[in-house]
Amino acid sequence: MVLASVLKFCCMRNPTHLVAFATSFAYPAEVRHSFRKKELAAWQQLLICHSRIVRAVERELEREQLVPLSSYDVLLHLRYSPNRRLRFRDLNGEIVLSRSALSRCIDRLADAQLVSKDGCPEDPRGLMIELTSAGETALKSAWPTYRKQIHALFGTHFSDEELDFIVTKFSALAQMLSEG
Repeated sequence: MVLASVLKFCCMRNPTHLVAFATSFAYPAEVRHSFRKKELAAWQQLLICHSRIVRAVERELEREQLVPLSSYDVLLHLRYSPNRRLRFRDLNGEIVLSRSALSRCIDRLADAQLVSKDGCPEDPRGLMIELTSAGETALKSAWPTYRKQIHALFGTHFSDEELDFIVTKFSALAQMLSEG
């Protein structure tokens, strides 16, 4: 009972403690011993930094009355897609939103006329999402703020060599995960 109270208190103050605690007991001893503490520490810091940077970027975009970060992400993927359009299911595989959250995001973008939704010629159940000229304008308007935030909150904290290392490692990991 005392352990549960301590855990609840720690997790309310710092949710990453739950990850560390769960990792300590959830696996057999041989797995726990092969799991380096540095792995967990790096993973925790990655998640914490990602969360804090995303929140800061979202606040700045909102303050400047620009598209939200999740909308920006959708518009950016469409911008670099062939003919600036994608099937919903293909977009769903690239965006860090649940299927229902992505659907609501696209509905909001369509209501704002930043994207259009059309039926898919190859699949009557499918949906094509296309970037509109207003969506392109919204994307371009948000970029200077987004770029400034990336630089201030992320880029200035790393040397060119460290950034090269991050790009190399995460690109290789992303490639491996997309194949698996």
